[in-house]
Amino acid sequence: MARAMKASRWMGVLAPLLLAALVGAVLWFNPVRQEPPATRADCAELTRGCALSVEGRAIRLGVDREIRVLQPFGLWLEAPGVARAEVRFTMPDMDMGFNLYVLRPGPDGVLRATVTLPVCVSGSREWLMTLDLDGTRLSVPFVTNL
Repeated sequence: MARAMKASRWMGVLAPLLLAALVGAVLWFNPVRQEPPATRADCAELTRGCALSVEGRAIRLGVDREIRVLQPFGLWLEAPGVARAEVRFTMPDMDMGFNLYVLRPGPDGVLRATVTLPVCVSGSREWLMTLDLDGTRLSVPFVTNL
C-alpha cells in the first residue's frame, strides 16, 4: 500500500511536468508562423483572364470555366520565372478547411491546378484566392455562381 501511495505521488508530480515538456517541444519544433501580408489584386472576370504585375513581373491568371462550388474548374497561371506557385481559397472571416493547391507546369509552360471549392453552410459566395508565388502573396477576391 505504501508503495502504491509513493507511485501515485510521483505520478501526480511527473504527469504535469511531462505534459509541459510535450507542449514545449511541440511549440519549439513547430512554431506558429505568421504569413506575410498579401497584396490585393483585382480581376473583374477570371474566366477571361487577368494581367497582373508582381514585383515588376507581368503575369496572367484565369480559370477555364465559370466557378461553381463542388464543380471542378481549371486554374491557370502564366508566370515566367516563378519556381513555386501555390493557391489557397478562403472566405472572409470563415474557416473553409484545407484548400491549398500547388500549380504544376504543363507542356506549354503554363502553371495549372484543378480546383474544387466546398459549399459554405452560410450560403456566402464571396471567396478570396491567395496566390503564393515564390514567397510573394497576392489576394484576388471573387464571387462564385450558384
